[in-house]
Amino acid sequence: MRRLFAVLPLFLGMCMARAAVPMDIHAPASVQACTNARPCPVAILSPGYGLAGSDYSFVTNYLNGKGYLVVALHDSAAGVKLDRNAPVSKQIQAMARVASQSISTVIDETAVRYPQFDWRHLLLVGHSLGGDSSAQFAADNANRVSSLISLDSRRVALPRSARIHVLTIRASNTTADPGVLPNQEERSRYHTCVVRIEGSRHNDMQDAGSEQLKAKITAAIDTFLAPARDPKYACDKDSKLIR
Repeated sequence: MRRLFAVLPLFLGMCMARAAVPMDIHAPASVQACTNARPCPVAILSPGYGLAGSDYSFVTNYLNGKGYLVVALHDSAAGVKLDRNAPVSKQIQAMARVASQSISTVIDETAVRYPQFDWRHLLLVGHSLGGDSSAQFAADNANRVSSLISLDSRRVALPRSARIHVLTIRASNTTADPGVLPNQEERSRYHTCVVRIEGSRHNDMQDAGSEQLKAKITAAIDTFLAPARDPKYACDKDSKLIR
């Protein structure tokens, strides 16, 4: 994994500067093989509330190994704090809308700097709030997204589209809001992958989680993305942590 830079100041318009969007960009070891004629894939990684993109190095390392450029946001909440005495779902949905705009700005700026990567068929990866932000971005920019991986997002509806392939990995100690997860008919129609890991916890789906859990997450992602499989976007089976 090769880190190119830590924080990119972004600007909107000729005269008015927008607040910087902190991020890390991790290039694959094979970056020299990426060209405008044969661009390499791009993944946008959005962290859960209270976490940073750097807390998902196991995902970043896996994707780098598969040739992806990984753009990891530092904060999906833009510094906004949850009010635990108010309805959480509405707050998360509002944060996701703001984060969607941040993702869009980050992509537009970074794409100009790295034209040897494929910015027209993005992979979105997000945990919790980051998964909700990714789902919101997909709703706002469906023509820019090819696939989405949600690590137990719970508040924003996942895409229902034949154009956007979806994998959502579910913890066993949480429940998604009504309408977030596709029903059985929608899963069949859109080939949505829903993988449940029995014994897993929502907050553990990051670097601080067990090696066993991280291995199961990357295995599900590998099945989903493996280009040698037919169809390309395949579904792993539900699994269980061994205590």
